[in-house]
Formats: sequence, structure tokens, C-alpha cells
Amino acid sequence: MRKLDTEKKPIPFSLAVRTYNKQNGFGGKLLIYHNATLMQQPKAKKDFEKNPNHWDNKTRNIKLADGTIKKIIILFIVAFNGKEVVY
Repeated sequence: MRKLDTEKKPIPFSLAVRTYNKQNGFGGKLLIYHNATLMQQPKAKKDFEKNPNHWDNKTRNIKLADGTIKKIIILFIVAFNGKEVVY
């Protein structure tokens, strides 16, 4: 996920993730994202930005090929680049 090419740009990957909503216990849908990249921390931080606590919450932001940004929970990753993920 974190690999960069020679120009310091993230390398795209494919990801399969299960959905889950902790508030109402709903989820289980399988979402597949192709050509996604892991979002990098911005070079210039804004003073009013909230800390997302990705490490504590076990979340990551990914950018899809169409430019949309999705937040995923890393515990719900089912497959990475076509390979099954086992915890």
C-alpha cells in the first residue's frame, strides 16, 4: 500500500473490503476498489485540521481512480491485489 515509484508517487493497487456500520450492526457488503492509492499526508498542514487518529482507529484513506476519497477500516480488508488477507 505504501510503495512509491521513482517519481515519489503512490503505486495503484486493488482492494476488496467488507462494509460494517457499528451503530446499527448493518453491513457485510463486499466492495472492490481497482486502481486505488493510499492517501499521503499533505505537505503543508492547515492549523484547523482535525487529527484523524488513523493508527488508533485502524482506518486509512484511499483515493480511487475517479478521484473520490474513501475511508476504509483495515480489519475489514478481504483481499489485496487479488490475494486473500488473513489476520
